[in-house]
Amino acid sequence: MRYCSMIVFSWFALTYAGAQQPPPKGPIFPPINPVTAKLDITVTGLDGPGFALAVGGDGDLIVTACEKGTLLAYKKDAIAAFKSEVGKPDVWKGHDGPVRHIAWHGGPTLVSVGTDKKVNFWKVPDGKVTSSAAADFRVLAVALTSDGKTLATAGESDTIQLWDVASGKPTAKLTDKMDWTLSVAFSADGKQLLSGDWIGNVRIWDVAGAKKTSQFMPTPNPAPKVLPDPVPVTNIAYAPDGKSVLLGTAEGPIHVITIPDGKIVRTHVGHAGPITGMLFHPSGTLIATASKDRTVKLWNPAAPAPLKSLDGHGAWIEGIRFLEQGTKLATVSADQTVRIWDLAEAAKKK
Repeated sequence: MRYCSMIVFSWFALTYAGAQQPPPKGPIFPPINPVTAKLDITVTGLDGPGFALAVGGDGDLIVTACEKGTLLAYKKDAIAAFKSEVGKPDVWKGHDGPVRHIAWHGGPTLVSVGTDKKVNFWKVPDGKVTSSAAADFRVLAVALTSDGKTLATAGESDTIQLWDVASGKPTAKLTDKMDWTLSVAFSADGKQLLSGDWIGNVRIWDVAGAKKTSQFMPTPNPAPKVLPDPVPVTNIAYAPDGKSVLLGTAEGPIHVITIPDGKIVRTHVGHAGPITGMLFHPSGTLIATASKDRTVKLWNPAAPAPLKSLDGHGAWIEGIRFLEQGTKLATVSADQTVRIWDLAEAAKKK
């Protein structure tokens, strides 16, 4: 069966056997076409490599984490001004070294973590640090619950630290005999946390009980006689159904696994370097991934090969986020640029 490359998100009336069917439940998203995705705006002038990216207000504010201890905040009009190369960011200062991670879903508090081990809590959009704490280890991954209330930091430790965002205080510790944790992700309801480590193990944690509920190493289904060598899990994300997980690896392949058994049901192949970012389109019918191979790939979740490769960054890509109801995609790179990619379906000529 030939797969149609155009993905259009809309609903329409469908009549079958004389009965009109109701439209699908859930939000309706503007139509997009990943195959025709193209570069829209290049934001220049970052004060060094960009290490992380966060988006709020569906694109009203884009915040980047940079090498020289700053966060650069771009309002929507500043982003648009870069089409004429005159855009300017607001500069937030609060770290004593490179800022490596940002956690924010658009609420009143944004969290940043730097190589100085500071965990800073910022008031948005003011750009003022409301509280600051010190991490006990070098942080390699962060995650924030969808309600913005709970933060997880993980890295060079056998502990994952949970934080209360409102107070800026550490709360429970999730501890196990584990290698460095490279990736973490909360479930949609915030009740579970996924973590992936340096030697390829995936753990599922009960957040409220602060305990591990299961652990596995992804394996092909059916399992081969000789299991492959473990590969670091560099990125991890729940699928919209909550029953499967997307794993980005240090070698480039992206596995879809079922939980809690860890069986690989599909592998997406197309990247030539470690995966640095993964996310689902808000409709759940498209995946965007970023890699140190300097490309962004767009995927149909049910197909192993990418629909489109977005090329143009001059160095590895570190952050990726959808904006404007999923019609655009923002990426930040070590090439000191943010790029905005247009995924919208072209208007039909009358």
